[in-house]
Amino acid sequence: MATVIKSMNDLSGIIESRIQQALKMTQQEIFNVFQEHITDYYKEPVFRNGTSAIPMMYDRTYKLLNSLIKTDIVKSGGTISCTVEIDPNYLNYKYMGGVSGLDVMLSANEQFHGWSIEGDIRIWDDAMAELGLKPGILYLMKNNLKKCGVPVK
Repeated sequence: MATVIKSMNDLSGIIESRIQQALKMTQQEIFNVFQEHITDYYKEPVFRNGTSAIPMMYDRTYKLLNSLIKTDIVKSGGTISCTVEIDPNYLNYKYMGGVSGLDVMLSANEQFHGWSIEGDIRIWDDAMAELGLKPGILYLMKNNLKKCGVPVK
């Protein structure tokens, strides 16, 4: 059944709804890529068969693994936005020894587990590279807009 548009408000509402749908799809794709990189970080062998430094204490809490969040879609003025981010509660979390979640995340993005154990993964940078940085994310959004019936060149 065809949608009847009786006013500019009707048209604006339909377009906005489709933009929000496309944004939600894009957000989910971004979330999936980042979660995959965080999961790969946890699967990475961290002691390199004894060739890497072994700290006095190494306690995997899996808090970083479960810290990625998607925010609600928000409309403010003429902008509709959302984010994929590390939960601020995790970033402020303090591990034994005083290290924060932010410290762990920064370490994980510099190819380390806890700043002392070498790894091969840069969680955030690798995920952003896979997405194609800003141009790649814009490309995803453009394709999702098309899927939602919003023609974009």
